[in-house]
Amino acid sequence: MAKKVVLIVLGGVLAAIGALVAIAGGALMALFGSDNTLNSGVQHVSTPTRALVSSAGSIQGTSGAQTTFGNVRLRITAAPTRAGQHLFLGIGPASAVDRYLRGASYDVATDVSVTPFRLTLARHPGTATPAPPGSQSFWVAKASGTHPTLAWTVTSGSYRVVVMNTDAAAPVAFAGGVDLTIPHLFAIGIGLLIGGIVLILIGIVLIVLGVRARSRPQPQPVPDLAAGP
Repeated sequence: MAKKVVLIVLGGVLAAIGALVAIAGGALMALFGSDNTLNSGVQHVSTPTRALVSSAGSIQGTSGAQTTFGNVRLRITAAPTRAGQHLFLGIGPASAVDRYLRGASYDVATDVSVTPFRLTLARHPGTATPAPPGSQSFWVAKASGTHPTLAWTVTSGSYRVVVMNTDAAAPVAFAGGVDLTIPHLFAIGIGLLIGGIVLILIGIVLIVLGVRARSRPQPQPVPDLAAGP
């Protein structure tokens, strides 16, 4: 009886773990696809201030990914929402960006979810007018124009992603998208899916063996023939 219970319980546990692992693997494959890229799609973003700023580490998936997977790439695109608008995209060291925007009004995205797309913003009020962002030398990656595209290999350290008008004027409004490419995630998803299926099959086999296991018959008491009625 004990063996039967152990087989059924162990099989159930393995099948449950396998289902979770398989679901995780399938989710990775669905989110990142065969090109290992998580895409936010085109989103409309605006701020009445002079800049939209985000810590690179606050973007979903970038924190710790560079150390774990290597060569994580961030790609940002932007398109104007009004005629004649020129946009600037830049990534720079946090300390340099903070000095540049000191005294100016800007919104900080404290949390950026790529899928589904979501921004959590915090307002920094100010009245100063910063110099045009393209005139600054501290950017490690930058792009500007009517349809700028910025690509950056995520680097360890504290960096800020900045979106502004090229003349540093307010407000800032654009239709943009974020792509995050993390190497090997599709292959990892396949591995998790296969591993989960294997665990489920092992769990099913154990459950079947447990159900079919015969309970050991209980010994019957031997009548005492010497005892009288």
